[in-house]
Amino acid sequence: MASKLKGKEWYQIVAPKFFGDFVIGETLAMEPNQLKGRVIETSLTDITGDPTKYYLKFYFKVEDVKDKKAITKFFGHDCTRDFLARIVRRRATRIDTNDVIELKDNKIRVKAVAISNRKVSKSLEIKVRRSIRELIIENVSNMKTEEFLREIIDGKLQQKIRKSLSKVYPLRQFEFRKTEVL
Repeated sequence: MASKLKGKEWYQIVAPKFFGDFVIGETLAMEPNQLKGRVIETSLTDITGDPTKYYLKFYFKVEDVKDKKAITKFFGHDCTRDFLARIVRRRATRIDTNDVIELKDNKIRVKAVAISNRKVSKSLEIKVRRSIRELIIENVSNMKTEEFLREIIDGKLQQKIRKSLSKVYPLRQFEFRKTEVL
């Protein structure tokens, strides 16, 4: 066991400035350049200490290494499978969207999920999906990645979209299921 660790050093993995330079964890590596490109997964609860957002996992990619610290940048987020399974119920329709959106500083793939109160017809499902796409693009395209993340974490964007969609069809739940930086 000791021979496997020989010559390796510990590096702290630091979240982006947006998250307050929070130390996500530590990792071993022979050389600092071996860390570049590594993707680290962490729960939003670990970062913010807010247990209500337990179902959000954030991914960070190591960009640079400076004096034993691996500096990361936001790479994407995901909802846990158990959360999605819990919000999807019988006699309700799950409406998924998958769009590539141009932010001010990044190109990002956004996957959203909407859960209706009851089963809906195919035509209404298509109408809701189209409305979701339009609302996401309208609300997000003039934001930077940090602003977009803050809105997702606070849940403000989800509430805003859900409220706007209630004119088309009332939804029980709306969530950004996954994002990935392209």
